[in-house]
Amino acid sequence: MTSLNSDSSDRTKPGDIRQKRVVAVVTDSATALPVEVTRALGVQVAQMEITINGRTFVDGPDGGLEDFYTLLRTSDTMPTTSAPKPGAWLDAFKQAATKAEQIFCITLSSSLSAAYDAARVAAELAEAELPGVNVTVFDSRSAAGSQALLVLECARMARRGASMEKIEARAQSLVENLRLLAYLDTLEYIHRGGRVPRIAVWATNLLNIKPVLEFSAGKIGGIARPRSRSSAFKKLVKEATTDLQGKRAHINVMHADAADEAEELLRVLDDRLECAEIFLTQFHPFMGTHTGPGLVGVSYWGE
Repeated sequence: MTSLNSDSSDRTKPGDIRQKRVVAVVTDSATALPVEVTRALGVQVAQMEITINGRTFVDGPDGGLEDFYTLLRTSDTMPTTSAPKPGAWLDAFKQAATKAEQIFCITLSSSLSAAYDAARVAAELAEAELPGVNVTVFDSRSAAGSQALLVLECARMARRGASMEKIEARAQSLVENLRLLAYLDTLEYIHRGGRVPRIAVWATNLLNIKPVLEFSAGKIGGIARPRSRSSAFKKLVKEATTDLQGKRAHINVMHADAADEAEELLRVLDDRLECAEIFLTQFHPFMGTHTGPGLVGVSYWGE
């Protein structure tokens, strides 16, 4: 099985001393990338926050995921979520500026979060506080696993010394090829966020439908309505294998408190496809709040 650290040139060795690179990448914690990966690639991460039943969770390795999903399943109220404030973005920019001459900031889709707008404000503040450092803020038009794959590609290019122009052009191109598919246990949590009507929740629950959704650039919405999780699982496998057959695949399998199914999906895709990289991530609280527990999904692109 190949991993997201498969490019050995991207690994940082203890005591390794390097000159400033041309570009450093900054992102937000919606990517759910492991801290060892972001650290190795020199990626700075601004953290999302979530408050539920008076308790605040911070996205990241110390976010208390097991406690969070237990609370989410039993809470009668919708948690409140907070994108990184401009100050948090500015702190991340300052850290990145110690490593690079320019900063490429990749945010969660502006259609889902205020992260992009907050990062734009922070970039304006950086003009005064980080003179000579150019900050480019890029709307990923994606989320979760797709955003993670985008960040990885750009961070690896930055580590190899690519220019801002080449990294931004690559990001623009890759966004159009990334696909995110996922099935949900229920539409209840999306309804709580105001994105689907109550009647849709009632209908899917009554018929035991496990909706398969797509969130990709230019395509957002349902693509299938299977009446079991096993059928939804097969739909993800079919879509991914059809799209990626004959290509070198970059795959991020995701879940929200559904590790067993996600691990099986990873094994199936790894067996059937030629994978340049394939790895598993669990949704941090910010994303899990809006999908609810039970989500299984996959993001991918092929070369």
